[in-house]
Amino acid sequence: MEDCNKCKKEIENSKREKLKREKPLVFEKILKLEERFKAGLATPVVDIGYNLACNFKCKHCFISKFTRKARVLTPADLKKFSDEAHELGLCQLVLSGGEPLILKDLKEVIAALQPDKFHLSMSTNGYFLTKEMAAKLKGWGLDKVKISIDDFDEKLHDRNRDHEGAYTKAMDALFNARDAGLNVVIQTCISHQNCRTDRTVQMAKFAQEHGFVVDVMIAHPIGEWEGKHEVLIDEEDAAYLREVNKQYPSLHRDTFPTYGISRGCGCVNSNLHLTQCGEILPCGFLPISLGSIFEESLGDILKRGMSIRHFKEYNPLCISGEDRNFIDKYLTKCYGKPLPVPWYEVFTEEDFVK
Repeated sequence: MEDCNKCKKEIENSKREKLKREKPLVFEKILKLEERFKAGLATPVVDIGYNLACNFKCKHCFISKFTRKARVLTPADLKKFSDEAHELGLCQLVLSGGEPLILKDLKEVIAALQPDKFHLSMSTNGYFLTKEMAAKLKGWGLDKVKISIDDFDEKLHDRNRDHEGAYTKAMDALFNARDAGLNVVIQTCISHQNCRTDRTVQMAKFAQEHGFVVDVMIAHPIGEWEGKHEVLIDEEDAAYLREVNKQYPSLHRDTFPTYGISRGCGCVNSNLHLTQCGEILPCGFLPISLGSIFEESLGDILKRGMSIRHFKEYNPLCISGEDRNFIDKYLTKCYGKPLPVPWYEVFTEEDFVK
């Protein structure tokens, strides 16, 4: 255990030193995270689904049922949003989708997110992440890429992506990004069906050997998996992931401690999702709108989110992927409806902090 903790600390310190060199303003904000957490101040990483367009149709896609509206985000909206986020002390933004690398205005979008003020990541399927593109992303101010690999079995990955060759492209993308000086994360979706397999360990071992991180996103019964509670991990699955983490600290879940802080479920406190239509969700896997940035300030929306006890109070479980009580009582209210569902259609007065 001591060696495991030492390895984790070394990884985190290495990342911090790189950030200190490249983005001193962001580094200063990162240093305040523990202080803010102790003071009860939310400092979420904001995932931004700028455009839902994608070159794949994945079998577990969680945004496929989102409603498209007339007004959508523009680079100008992102600039205003990032100004507000900076003023609130937020320090990490993630550009997702859809697939960001098919955006024609990608350089403009990244510039609008003000790379000098934020640690910027991108979630991508990696299909278009060539050596040339990786170099451009680094030059535009991106710090990290999160590349989706659904399974360490090539055939299973390609089948889930419904595209032959997707696995090979994703694997090449990992090294293209690393060679360009970007931090590299493997994003993988773990369900009850694929959790306790040798492939999970193989992926963690591969990441450890090559200086990557595995970011585990557990299965959620939303999107294409709406109502499919059989995909949810159980206690034995969660314990298995903790054991793999002990052996290979490169494998990580967002409920695991980071920078010495154990936050539990990150909804609102450490995660937010901004949809293409300007709505703020508690996280990307909880299709409940807390409000729209086109109608309210980010600060006011954040206050509303933190007034809901399920997000304010500590929960060691991911509420939308593990907490069966929350899933049965609240998440099911979103089923069969246009997404995201407004907060007032899901929560009642008893759900707010008194």
